[in-house]
Order: sequence, then C-alpha cells, then structure tokens
Amino acid sequence: MTFLVRVWLALTVVLGIVVTILAVLVKLQHEAVYSQLVRQRLSVIAAATAAPFRSVSELGLSVETVRNAQELLNRAWQTDPAISNIVLLDGAGGVILSVPDAAIPFSGRQMDRAMEEGSNSQWGLETATALISGATIVDENDERAAALAVIYPINELRNHNRLISSQIWLSALALLTGFSALAYAALRYRLRPAIRSLDDIASHAEDVAEDDSTWTAGDFVDFRATLAAGTAKYRLAMTKLAALIGTDRAVAPPAGPQGADVISVPDSPMAVTVSRRLTALIALLVLGITVSLGAVAYRSIDESFAPELDKRTRLIGSIANDAIARTLKAGVPLDMMVGGRDFFTSLLRDFPEISYFALVTNRPILEMGTRPPITTSAMLQAGTVVPIVVDNKLVANVVVIKNAGYLSREFRDLILDLLVVTLVTILLAVELVSVMTNHSLTGPLTRLDYILKLQAAGDFSHRILVSGISAVDRLGQALSLRAERLGAMMAAARELPNRTRAAQLEPDFIIPAGRPLIMRFCSLSDVRLPLFLIAAADSFSLSFFSLYVRDADNPLTWVNPGIVISLPLAAYLTAIVLGSPYARPLSKRFGHRNLFLFASIPAALSNFGFFISTNVLQIIFFCVFSGIGYAFASLSCQDYVIDAAPKEQRAQALGLFHVAMFGGFYAGTALGGVVADRLGERSVFLVCASLILISAAMILRMLPRSTRVSAVTDQGARPNLRQLLRAMVDGQFATLLFGIILPQTILDQVFISYLLSLQMNALGASTADTGRLMMIYFLMVILSGSLYGRLPAGRISAVSITVIGALLGGVTLLAAAAVTNGWTMVVAAIGTGLGYGLVSGPQTATVMELAEGRLAHIGSERVLGTVRVMDRIGSVVGLIAIAGVAGNFGYSAGMGFIAILVLAGVGTYFIYHMASHRLPTIAGRNA
Repeated sequence: MTFLVRVWLALTVVLGIVVTILAVLVKLQHEAVYSQLVRQRLSVIAAATAAPFRSVSELGLSVETVRNAQELLNRAWQTDPAISNIVLLDGAGGVILSVPDAAIPFSGRQMDRAMEEGSNSQWGLETATALISGATIVDENDERAAALAVIYPINELRNHNRLISSQIWLSALALLTGFSALAYAALRYRLRPAIRSLDDIASHAEDVAEDDSTWTAGDFVDFRATLAAGTAKYRLAMTKLAALIGTDRAVAPPAGPQGADVISVPDSPMAVTVSRRLTALIALLVLGITVSLGAVAYRSIDESFAPELDKRTRLIGSIANDAIARTLKAGVPLDMMVGGRDFFTSLLRDFPEISYFALVTNRPILEMGTRPPITTSAMLQAGTVVPIVVDNKLVANVVVIKNAGYLSREFRDLILDLLVVTLVTILLAVELVSVMTNHSLTGPLTRLDYILKLQAAGDFSHRILVSGISAVDRLGQALSLRAERLGAMMAAARELPNRTRAAQLEPDFIIPAGRPLIMRFCSLSDVRLPLFLIAAADSFSLSFFSLYVRDADNPLTWVNPGIVISLPLAAYLTAIVLGSPYARPLSKRFGHRNLFLFASIPAALSNFGFFISTNVLQIIFFCVFSGIGYAFASLSCQDYVIDAAPKEQRAQALGLFHVAMFGGFYAGTALGGVVADRLGERSVFLVCASLILISAAMILRMLPRSTRVSAVTDQGARPNLRQLLRAMVDGQFATLLFGIILPQTILDQVFISYLLSLQMNALGASTADTGRLMMIYFLMVILSGSLYGRLPAGRISAVSITVIGALLGGVTLLAAAAVTNGWTMVVAAIGTGLGYGLVSGPQTATVMELAEGRLAHIGSERVLGTVRVMDRIGSVVGLIAIAGVAGNFGYSAGMGFIAILVLAGVGTYFIYHMASHRLPTIAGRNA
C-alpha cells in the first residue's frame, strides 16, 4: 500500500468519523425538536378541548352533563387524523367517552403518576405504543373530577423520524464519497514532492550497489553521497573479509537470538513539512463536509417540520375561531372583548414558532407579538389568514405570522455543537494523519537515513526491522542484508586460527561477529495519538463532574457541601500525589509501554465504576483508581518524550507534548458536554472507558517492547533528605516551584476542574455551554503552547515568557471574580488558557535544566519526582482550601483567592530573578 493511499484512507476515516458524529447529532436534535412540537400541539388540543368541560365542572356539575361532548371531542379529533382517539375520563381513569371508540393504552395508576409529575393541570406520558397529552378537570373544590387525554400513536412519530433519518444518512454517505474522492485528488496535488521522492527511491531500490548517475540532483545530493560512501565501505569490507576467509569457504548465515537497540531520533524535516502541508487541507475538508452536511440536513429538517407547523397553524385558527365566535355570539362586540390580550398571549406561549397574532377587520383590532414593518394589506398576504365566521358571515380574520428565526433558534445549540465537533475532528485528524505519515513515510525515511549514515562511517553493527514492501522498505532491507552478510563473514573469520587478522578491520569498520543488532526507533510521534486519547478520556466528564457529584447521594451530611463536592477531585489528586514519584522508576524498570498498559486497567475500570456509582463515597473510591491510572499513563508518555528527545530538542518536544495533551483535553471537554446533553451524563463514562482501551491498544502497537534510551542520565549519588531540602531552598528552584508551578497547577486543577462548572451552573448555563467554555480554555492553551515553540531561540528569556503568562491568567481571573457574569467568565477562560499555555512550555524544560545543572548532585529523577509530588500536594491542599472558601463565601470568592495566589507567586518569581540579574533562555525553541 503506497504512502498516498495510506494517508488518503486515514483522511477518509476521519471524514467518516465527522459525518457519523454530525449525522447522529442532527438526528438526535431533529427527534427532540419534532417530538417537542408534537407534544406541545397535543397539549394545546387537550387544554382547549377540556376548557368547556372545566367550566361545567367548576359550577359543581358532572362533565357527563355536557350535551355536545361528542361534538367537542369529534371536532378536536378532526384537527389531526393521525390522532388515535380523544378520551374523556372520570377521576379514577375510567372511560366516559372516546372518539373514536378505542381502547386506551395506559392504566389509571400511570395517569395518577403523570398527573403528579405534571403542572398547571397539564400532564403527559409515553408508553410503548402511544404518546399521551392530558388535561386535568377540577371541580369547585379544586379537586380532580375528570380528565381529557389526547392519544397519538408512537409509530407515527417513529416512522416520520425514521424517514428523515434515512435521508440524513444517505446524504452523509453521498457527501463522504464525494469528499473522499476530492481528498484523494487534493492529497495527490499537495504531496507531489513527497511522492516524487518516493518514486526516485523506488527506481533505485532494486540495486543499491550501482552508482547510478540519474539521482535527482536537487533533493538527493546528500542521500546519494551517503549511499555511495556506504557502498564503498561495504565493498572494501567484503574484499578484506573474503581475503581472510578465502573465496572457497562457505559462509553460513548467523543463527541464534538477535539483540535489539533502541535509538532516539528527532522528527525529520520531511515530517514537519508534510504535516504543515496537510494541516490546512484537513481543516478545509472537514469544514467543507461539515458545512455541506449541515446545509443538506437543515433543508431536510425544514421540510420535515413543514407539515407539523401547518397543523399547528390550523389548530391556532380553530382555537381562535371557536373562542372569538363564542364571544361574538354572546353579543360582545369585537372592540369590547375582555381577556382577548391574555388569550393571544397564551397562544404565543404555547406556539413559540409564531411571532405575531392579530385580529383584523379592515384594521388591526387586537395585536400581540412583534408586528412586521409592513402595511395591513401586505400583512394579510404575508401571513396565514384564518377567517372568523359567525352565522355563515365573515366578521374578522386572525392573522398569524411565523417566526422566521424559530428553527434557527431551536438548532442554535446544534450549530454550536457542530462547530465543536468540527474543531475536535480537525485536531483528531491532524494527530491521526501525523501518525500515518510517520508510519508510512517519515519513519521509514528516518530509519533509512540513519542506517545509511552508519554504513557510510563503516559501522555495520546494526540493521533495521522492515515489515513493508514499499521502495523505502526494500532499500532498507537491502542495507540490512549487507550488515547480515558482513556479520556472517566476520563470524567465519573469527573461527579461523589467524583470528587476530580479523581484529585488524576494527579501526576502520565496526562489524559484529554474528547477527547485527536490530534498531528500534522512538520519537514523540509514537505517543502523540495515544496521549491525545487518554487526555480526552480524562477530561470528558470535566464539564459536569462537579454537578454529577453534587447530585449524588451524600452520606457525609455533617461536612460542608462545598467541601463534599471537592472530595472526589481531592481523592483523584491525592492518588496522583502518591503515584507520581513511582512513575519514572517504574517506567525505567518495566518500560514505558508496560507502564502505560498497566495504567489503562485502573483508568478504564474507574470509568465503569463512575457509570454504576450512586453516592459520593463510591465516586471517591473510583476517583482514586482514576488518579493512579491517569498519573501513570500521562507520566509514562512524558518520560518517554524526555528520554526519546535529544537534549537540544527537549524543550520543543515537551512543547509539542503539551500541545497534544491539551488537544485531548480540549476535545474531551468539548465533546463531553455535547454527549452529556444528548445521551445523559452516565453514558459519557462508557465513552471514556472505550477511549482508554483504544489508546492502550495503540501503545501496544506503536511503542517498542523495551525503551531503555539514554537521553537522560542521573548524576551523583543517591540523595538524602538534607540534599532534597537544599534543593527546596535553592532560590531559583524554590521561586519556580512555589511562585509558578504550584499556583498554575491550582489554577488548572481547581478553577477549571472544580469551580468553573459550578460557577457556570449558578449563572444558568447548560452542561454543553460549560463544555464550550472549557473548550475555549484548552484551545487557548494549545494556541499559546504552539506559539512558544515558534519563538526564536535566544530572543526572549524563559522568565519573561513565564511572567507574561502568569500575569495574564491572574489578572483576567481576578477581573472575573470581581464582576462575575457570562462574558467575564469567557474572558477568564481565554486569559487563563493563554497564560497557562505560555507558562507550561518552558516550565518542564527549566526544571530539567536545573536538575542537570546546579542540582545535578541530587539527580534528575529525584528533582523531577520532587516537583511532581509538590505539584500534586499543592493542588490537593489548594483544592480543599478553596472549596472551603467557595462553600462559605461563594464561587467568586474562590476564584479571587486563586487569582491572588497566581499574582503573588509570579511577583515573587519576578522579583527574585530581577534581583539576581539572571534571565535564562531555553535552547531549542525553533519550530
């Protein structure tokens, strides 16, 4: 399978994910809105039909005394032929009259329960076969005397939804096919240089021994020179070894186990170039298919709602006709109608798709709603006109004008959700295509380049593991066979009596006497997508978790409610505190891959536990497992990056690590709110467990079994408590830890994970709205984190970047605490996100420089472990303290407390570095 086809298939899968998610969201929103419209109409029919019976009952008479009861029910039934029947019931649920005569699909007990849950004498229930809307009829003592129920077949609703759903899915499939073909053509155009490079390699992969002069001069000068040097070294080694062992001696291929060596290499320039070429294309394709499906779905839904809206308009006319006709028959002139305004107001409330009602003769007599800026004659033409007929004489018209923005308003949340899904999918697509590019092109080219340079230097001690059949793989296999052949010949030479002559090759050549080591390569690309998924899983419930805890049963009734809500998060952070110091030693002993796989077990089980939990104590218990799982999983990825990245590129690699991680946080919080609003909060935890299992499977596939790389080494002896205390009192380390790291952790863990959802809920925001706000925060973290990686090295000091970021977060949060509303919360999310992203970039790199520099006598593992432990201890203590402040003084006070901590910390950090006149810069920040 060629590189182009692999990338195209990956992008097609991404587009398929997009259309699937969007189609499901549109389907769910359509079903919710359409069901709501039908229920509202049935409720209005029930209330209007029950009104005459209610008037009789309030006089102390039985509803059975209404002489035209059959006519009233029959007229209501004729408003919609799809209605099964309309039933007049007694107080116990017995049938008094039914039109048409048919059995009722509910019991008196179900009716009683529905009446208890209803309000304003309106109630409803749903059975397996019917949708019921009812109105309670009370007597003069306000006691239930009877009820009227409108029964609508549920299959009618389901068939309609099924028809629209099939249209949406067919449209999605057609769009996926079209955009997939467009993606292939666009990829072929955008990846021309990479494809040309592969074609050039393919033309020379069959015979690497020939010094062909047809190599592309521009792109492959270095490649050709290196290959030629390696070929010359190979031929010289073959000649010398053949002279040693003789041409008549048979050389058996080496047998036995083959060792492995893990090599750390940075991402190649081609990987960066291909990624940049594809990012804009991916964004355009995802946006294009989203807008196209949205337009098609909107048109289908508009057509779907048209019959129901027409039924509602006819119902309005029928109700208005009956009410006004009764008034006129009673001798009340139109101009003197009392209660007409209240009547039309109630109709506006029951029919939100109507923007304007008017009772019109030759002029408007009574108006309600927003009148359009047109004349009366134009209004009669633009709106729906329902004639009022009394004694076969037209006396007036009711003009109904629809609200043009109703459908858009009903689908406003859906449009926002589509935007969220689009942005999330773009992030996922970039990560997925990056993995595919690394697997199909840049990874093989990097391995090929590495072994070429080794052989050009005379080193034939390694080979690469080849599993594909591409041109690059075939060339790599040929170079590996060179090392195998020379190793077999060297083993044969060692067995000869004059083996000392074989050793004379070693100053110029490195050839093992046996099988060469297999090189396994590691880089940031190995963990980007699994890290993205595990971060998404950890943050999926972030937008509602505090509310989920608040609504659970609370056996700890003697504890402040604000502190109770914080206990699960405190347990989560405590588990991270206890687990973090062991992450790096465990990863070094068992390997990064094995530690991640182990961590995925408690992480997945904890989400299944959240799904079945019913009280706070159960949630706290499973939060411990979640904290341990996430700590080991995320830190194993971070340690892998620290170990895999060359020291001079560590800051850039960690910056990209944070971008991938916060990209997962962004995706999780954004989609978590959407899924919770549509499918319920508990279903979110099952999605989280699935993502964790998928990430574990990817780690199993992508990471080498052993990852003992030596990019980071500890210096000095094992430290004691005195040395650790000396590290804590070191001015540069202490101000970084207590002035920057701890306040920023409290801001991220307490404000975002705890206070934000509670504050937004207090402001009346939905779970999806809170998720979108958190989405803004993590998007700002991603943008500012990416900006840090592109700053020119040596131009801006790490201290300056850190101070700017911390000040930005602290000031915006303090402003939101002083004036708390929806807009200031948005500003706080933007400011704290930008600030945290700027601070997190140089933070870990600065710690590692201190650990390998002035604190080298303690050891990098101990320093990094100390930072991690103090970081989590500070977040737990800060959480409990701020939860107490919020519980006693309000959420805004808690936000203000965090802002003061951040500003005080950055002030201390800045004053120390100004006093010491030491503004360090971090090397390797070039993108």
